[in-house]
Amino acid sequence: MKYALIALTAIACLSASAGAQDATDAESIARAYMAHYSAVDFDAMEAYMAEDVVFDDPTALGEGVGADGLHLEGREAGLAMLRNFAETSHPIELGFVWDTVFASNNRVVFMGEVNALYPTDTDGQTFRWRASQVTVVTVRHGLVVHHQDFANYAGADQSLVLAQ
Repeated sequence: MKYALIALTAIACLSASAGAQDATDAESIARAYMAHYSAVDFDAMEAYMAEDVVFDDPTALGEGVGADGLHLEGREAGLAMLRNFAETSHPIELGFVWDTVFASNNRVVFMGEVNALYPTDTDGQTFRWRASQVTVVTVRHGLVVHHQDFANYAGADQSLVLAQ
């Protein structure tokens, strides 16, 4: 009985350690992926995406977005959407600032805000679009399999700021 209890305790510790290692790996992958997203480097993001990655933003608004927001399946569909956004909106950066980041069950939760900057026709000035945002990135086998954005689109702060 004593040896069985010791064995069960050892297995539990090893399982917890493996789970912590997976969370650490998922977090490092998700952080790198989100750094590229923040920098509008969609080509670099591609290396982190599973072929069947799913993009969801149930809070998305705008033309072509349904009542349930944005839902895209597959790396090619997600990258096409991101590249189209870059070509039409010309973001300088998305400028994410995360107040809280934590990993659990291969999901990495980022809570903070987006501070997107866009060029204007006036020298020395940029347009800033700032809103609260939560992003959840699910990582499996070292790749992003699900990307969920939740942004406060309706309450976004929009202003002109000095170019950096």
